[in-house]
Amino acid sequence: MRTIMIPASMLLLAACGGPPTPAETPKDEAPKEEPTAEPKDEAKPAGDPTDAASFDALDADAKHAFLMKKGEEVYTSSTLACQTCHGADGKGTPPAFPPLVGQKDMMGDCVNHAAIVIYGLQGEIVVDGQTYNGVMTPQGDMLDDLQIAAVATYERNTWGNAFGDCTPADVAKARAENPLK
Repeated sequence: MRTIMIPASMLLLAACGGPPTPAETPKDEAPKEEPTAEPKDEAKPAGDPTDAASFDALDADAKHAFLMKKGEEVYTSSTLACQTCHGADGKGTPPAFPPLVGQKDMMGDCVNHAAIVIYGLQGEIVVDGQTYNGVMTPQGDMLDDLQIAAVATYERNTWGNAFGDCTPADVAKARAENPLK
């Protein structure tokens, strides 16, 4: 049985083709070289911090750029409800979820804004004369301080908002003090 399988396997391989032998390569055509894959650098690019300490080492422009990029990723993530409730345009979903556009007073300072993300909100609130009565799920157990600082910064600086950047230190303070109590 083995003697039959080995010649049959060779016949199948020969029938499937393969690279041409030097005798089969046309004389006017140079042998083709297979492209080689460049080795991938698995290291994080500079300016892409993974924790608060590496974030602190960035300059102000790099911090803002990182927070905006990471904040958009968090806001639009399918595992969180930021965009689902507040909308891709930040205009909210009345009568349950208020807008984020133009809401500096509602957001408050960065510590208050971070506390809203960490602890959530529920019950009636009035924003721009409209009453909202929804439940914002607490995100504090799902997001680290850098992610919360990023999403708060994104919300504070998108859709025409220009309310400044939040930091992981603001988030740590919100976790420690909970200004929403």
